Amino acid sequence: MKTESPQFLSGWKEIGSYLGKGVRTVQRYERQAGLPVRRPAGKPSGGAVIATKAELDGWVKASPIRQAFQLRNLEQDASPAQAISRGVSEMKRLRKEMFELGNEVKRTLRALQVNIYELQGELNGRAWRDSSPLYSENERNLLSGNTSDSMVVPKKYPKAS
Repeated sequence: MKTESPQFLSGWKEIGSYLGKGVRTVQRYERQAGLPVRRPAGKPSGGAVIATKAELDGWVKASPIRQAFQLRNLEQDASPAQAISRGVSEMKRLRKEMFELGNEVKRTLRALQVNIYELQGELNGRAWRDSSPLYSENERNLLSGNTSDSMVVPKKYPKAS
């Protein structure tokens, strides 16, 4: 099996051309939306950049996810401690959203389950009551709503003293 070597783009102009955007736009994408570019070691900002086509393609495909979940990119010029602090708070926010969504899914599934049971009861209940040996004929008539004056209504159990 032959593996392809990554195809690199060198410089903002090549990256912008590959994405069909201008240099300033892709620079803004890096700052605000986490466009995956790399810089030579020891040069945190400005200067030359490189990127792989595969990473850029993945970043473009993930765009709807970033928009749906409002993911924020950490600022590149922040100190490591600030970046970690922001990352932790972002993780807490996302975790809270995840639990809220999970609880909403549980509530929705429970409501769906109750509705299914009610529908099954309506569909199957009458046939079961009509054929069940547990009910007397009078009780079956009461449950089905067929009451007549000649029927004897069962007495309730007396309260214990």
